[in-house]
Order: sequence, then structure tokens, then C-alpha cells
Amino acid sequence: MKIAVVTPGILPVPSVKGGAVETLIDYILEYNECFLNHEIIVYGIDDNKLSDFNFSNFKKTRFHLFNQQSVIYRLKRKLYSYFNYNYYYNSFLDYFAVAIRKEISCLQFDVVVVENRPGFILPLSLCTNAKVVLHLHNDTLDKEAKDAKKILDKCAKIFTVSNYIKSKVDTIMPTDKVQIVYNGIDIEKFRNPSLLEINRSNFGLKDDDFVVVYAGRIEPIKGIKELIEAFLLLSDYEKIKLLIVGGGNGNNDESEFISEMHKLALSIPEKVIFTGFQSYGKIPSILSLCNMGVIPSICEDAFPLSCIENMTIGLPLVVTKSGGIPDAVDEECAIIVEKDSDLVSNLATAILELYIDEDRRLKMSTHAKERSKLFSKEKYALSFFSNL
Repeated sequence: MKIAVVTPGILPVPSVKGGAVETLIDYILEYNECFLNHEIIVYGIDDNKLSDFNFSNFKKTRFHLFNQQSVIYRLKRKLYSYFNYNYYYNSFLDYFAVAIRKEISCLQFDVVVVENRPGFILPLSLCTNAKVVLHLHNDTLDKEAKDAKKILDKCAKIFTVSNYIKSKVDTIMPTDKVQIVYNGIDIEKFRNPSLLEINRSNFGLKDDDFVVVYAGRIEPIKGIKELIEAFLLLSDYEKIKLLIVGGGNGNNDESEFISEMHKLALSIPEKVIFTGFQSYGKIPSILSLCNMGVIPSICEDAFPLSCIENMTIGLPLVVTKSGGIPDAVDEECAIIVEKDSDLVSNLATAILELYIDEDRRLKMSTHAKERSKLFSKEKYALSFFSNL
């Protein structure tokens, strides 16, 4: 097949600047290069970091990258914004879809895959006879979304990353167009962490500490406040420590919320350690230092990859019943708690249960490693292409 892949238009592909969706696009391109024979054209944005990237490894993939900083592109976007006011997103993203539309209209594709941008579906469907597939990674398409019914009608298929996201799309109207394609990770990187010079002493932790890890963005919706409050309830257990790995949004800029979390933890400074932002390459090594993981989201997380990352390392988990998290874990590898008014005490109780019961932790660890195999990047890519 000849396939167009339309990126979200914020970060570059290949994923030289990271990004969950962008990394998942990398995986499908890699799988096609190794095992399939589709002709793929990726429509994305150019970036200075791509100047040193070796594209020669791609034999079946071409990249059409828009230089959004060029004078011509900026002028065209300015003209577009002058004559158009009814944006789906904003002039920046809406014009990106228009620029792609002009390119796609010149070529014959079998499938056009739109990554995580429901608002791109209508403009792109006007320029091609190809099947249009929306790959939805977030909760952005339900009966309340702008043009929801029109978008659903124009899609040949919609891939969702979890049952939760599927259920939201189904609020528009029940349809067999919606199929679940679970995300995946590079399991080998987590099974065999690189031999970085990282050990517990780097974070002020002792060998006999029981380390609970949260790795992800430090935002209110992620349940960090509730997690720290749970540790306030565990203050009598001096060996139980919380390692919070991450920053506000992929960097070490300290937001007002992060400052508040530092203040909240001041009464138990020896129990709560903030590492700040850590590059993704260090995460497997850091997780391998820990005894268990916790994902206390109070939002409806679509399908947090952190679940799979923790499981692949073999960490028993405490998670909230949130969005797509129950798709990723089961009760043999995780204690699942409701995100209700008792969340703080339930988190503390679950953490204490695992601290006390080593046999249970070992069984959960074994099952976590086994279950994580369901979410390899290879299984993800195979499911993606099989459902096209």
C-alpha cells in the first residue's frame, strides 16, 4: 500500500525531540522497514535537530517536512489567518493541515493516517479518495467535540489507544469503525537498562530503602499532590521513600505547582526525593533502582506508557482506575484504587500492603514482566498495520 502519515505538527518525526506520539510513529516506520513493504510518506515539520539525522536507513519511507520558519511558509500562514477565522485549533495548526492537503492532493494514496488530530480530518478528506484513518491517542473526539459527526463520517476507521478512548468516540454514535490499537514501547531498552553510572546514592537513597517511584510529568491531574499526602500518612515508616522523577513539561522549569509540591513535602524531606527532569534514556536505569511504581492519575489518562515501562522493569504497581490504565494492567500486577475522596488513604494503604508483603511483590513482579510483552513496539506496529 501507499500510505500517508500526517504527524500532529508540533514535534518532528523522526522523534529527535521525543514525544509519545512521535516515538510511536517511529515504531511503525521501523517495523515497515524491517518486515513489510509499504510505501510511506510522512508529512511533518522540519527542525534544526534533524539536520544531523541519518535518513539513509529509510528505504521505504520518504519525509515531506515543512520548514515553518521559512519566509514563504510564514507569509502563506499569515495570509491564511487573514482570510480565515473559524479555526478548529488555531492558525498555526490549521494552516499546517492546509499545507499538507495541497501536497496530498497531488498523489494517489491508499490510506491517509492522521495522527491524533481530529481537526485535520475534514480538510484532508476533501483532497483524496484514499481511506482516511484517525489514530486517536487522547480524549479529543466525543459527542461534544466540534464537527464530531462529520469527522466520524469521513473516517474509514478510527484507531484508539484504549477502551476508554473508544467509549468516548462511541458517544457520537455506535460504529464498527472504531478499533483499539494498544500502544507499545521498546521493551529491550527496559529489560536491559544501559549501564549508566546511576545508583541509589545519586538520589540520596540507601540500599535498604523501600523505594516507590513516580515517573512522569508533575501536574495536578497526575495525582502528585495526593501521592505526597499519602506519604505524609506513612511518615512512621522511615524506610519507605518516594522518588518523583520528572518535571513540568519535558524540562526542569519549575512551575507554581511544582513549587507547591516541594513545600508540601518539606515536613518529610527525607522521604520524598525530587529528581527533576530526566532524559528518557535514563528512565530504565532509574526505574531499575526502585521496588514498586505508582501511577496516581486523577484525570482519565488515555493509556499511560509509564504503566508498561514499570511493568517491563518488573515493578509491582499501585494505580488509579483511570481512563485506559485498566487496559494496561490487571490485578495480578497492580493494586487498582478508585480515584475518589478516599484516594489519599487508599494509596497509603496499598503502598503499605506491598511494603509488608514481599511474596506478593515477587509474584506481581513476575506477572508484570510477562504482561508487558503484550505491549512491545513490534506488537503495536503489527496491530497498526493489520487493522489498516
